[in-house]
Amino acid sequence: MSRVRTAVRSAVTLPARVGRFSEFLFRRSDAAFDVYPDDPAEGTVPGPDVGRVWFLGERGELSLGVRTHELSLPAFFARHRAARGRGTSWSIASAPSSSVRDLPSVVEGHREHLGACEVVVVMVGITDALRVMSPLTWEQHLSDTLTALLDALPPGARVLVGAIPPLDNAGSLSRPARIAAGAHGRELNRRSCAVAADHARVDVVDFPEELTRSVWRPEAEEHRYRDTYAVWGAHLADHA
Repeated sequence: MSRVRTAVRSAVTLPARVGRFSEFLFRRSDAAFDVYPDDPAEGTVPGPDVGRVWFLGERGELSLGVRTHELSLPAFFARHRAARGRGTSWSIASAPSSSVRDLPSVVEGHREHLGACEVVVVMVGITDALRVMSPLTWEQHLSDTLTALLDALPPGARVLVGAIPPLDNAGSLSRPARIAAGAHGRELNRRSCAVAADHARVDVVDFPEELTRSVWRPEAEEHRYRDTYAVWGAHLADHA
């Protein structure tokens, strides 16, 4: 794309991007009322051949809306995996700003722990999509994250990257903002697939189809988050 076309495209899309980001900031102005668990972000589900699984990403994708980590996405992942015949010891490391930018440094701080992991699940992107992170920036930070993980993990360990959910269904945003956010999230997912294709031990896991059928609205009802994590966690475990 020529510089002129790039400049024109940026000028045309800037108002929508600014409007969507402003709406996101307004939507998150009550974030102090978000519920997160305060018990240890780790657990073990007994079973044969217990393996260590590490979850890396933003808290909003892993444990928002529930009061105990036993109802978080990783716990449901582990229970589903155990039901299929594998015990699982799981733990969570959260990105401080909920952004992919944080992940390489988080990985560096957990290298000793990663040496015993057989699977890492990366769950990030909702916040970056809503903040309109450029695809190039997303691709670079995700690539750096995967390189750091594969350098720290033992041979044969795998990395699963959870796809960004379809933000077209984020009912807390206006319809125009949902459409814009959905398009941006899909572009970041395309970049994730391109990065993963360069690594034999990395796979991108699509968002579960059954969770895309209705508009999602964040509400203070624990069962909504719990039920979402149950489906999402089982879907990821099926790919582990």
